[in-house]
Amino acid sequence: MTKEVFPSLSIEKYLLNNISSNKKILISLSCGLDSTVLFDLITKSKYFNSKNIYYLIFDHQKRSEGKYEIKQFINFYKLTNKNIFIKKIYLEDKLKGFQEKSRSIRYDFLYKFSKKRNIEDIFLGHHLDDLNETFLLRKIQQSSAFGLSNIFLHEYKDLKLHRPLIKYSKKQIKSYANENGLIWFEDRSNLELDYTRNKIRNFLYSNKLNKKISCERVKFSKIINLHCLHQNIFKRKSDKIFEIEIEKFNNLNENLKYFTVQSFYYEYRHFLKKQIRDENIRNFIKIFKEYLINNKERSVFSGKIGVFNKKICINLT
Repeated sequence: MTKEVFPSLSIEKYLLNNISSNKKILISLSCGLDSTVLFDLITKSKYFNSKNIYYLIFDHQKRSEGKYEIKQFINFYKLTNKNIFIKKIYLEDKLKGFQEKSRSIRYDFLYKFSKKRNIEDIFLGHHLDDLNETFLLRKIQQSSAFGLSNIFLHEYKDLKLHRPLIKYSKKQIKSYANENGLIWFEDRSNLELDYTRNKIRNFLYSNKLNKKISCERVKFSKIINLHCLHQNIFKRKSDKIFEIEIEKFNNLNENLKYFTVQSFYYEYRHFLKKQIRDENIRNFIKIFKEYLINNKERSVFSGKIGVFNKKICINLT
């Protein structure tokens, strides 16, 4: 019987191929299994200078024992340097869309925290099971082909998001943790079926569908051409301003116009408060067809089309 391959065999290769050793990095910790293994692999690799590794722990304050677990985690791993930070998140557990809202708060804080310290690279503990759960969740929500072909963001604004464990299952990660004598804390709320994601996780494991879902997800991930559709039409000029090549756009057929707009909005979805709908895309295409010579500013989904430096642009407000 062949020995199971563990994450430690590939973490150094990932680091060598994706980031310089003299960079500052931020590891997002939850004190749970996944981020604990990520933390262990990165620190044991000795790839980075220890003073350049920052640790950020989010305390959602959902569980009374949470603050004690964080203390125990810090003491056990002797994380006593000045690079450890704890961010408390204040949200009611019963709030509608709790997981989405807390995720948004985390990413917003990660961005502000990192920019303040000149950090460009964020390390997250997502793994293969997370990938499959999100894929199934999006299928249920009737996500577009773009949403199903590119599950996780590789960038958030100008931050690079690293997920070195993405090829490994929860089972592999737990085996590694046990073999290496790691301690972590299980969040009991992950077992509660109040949240859709937890229901999906339970459904996948109880019906042994993880492999089947993974195969379907891989097929969608190969639709790489879809992600490039908008790149020759929308030219980024600043943070939220993009020059539009109207002639190029209007020379496309109707189907390609539709997918180009959808591709653009999906690429910059972190700017948006909600998902673009079919009618929003149709309206966008209609405005381009009727664009007046006087270039009067027009409202589109999550922004405005107008003139910026004598060029026709969209501003994602």
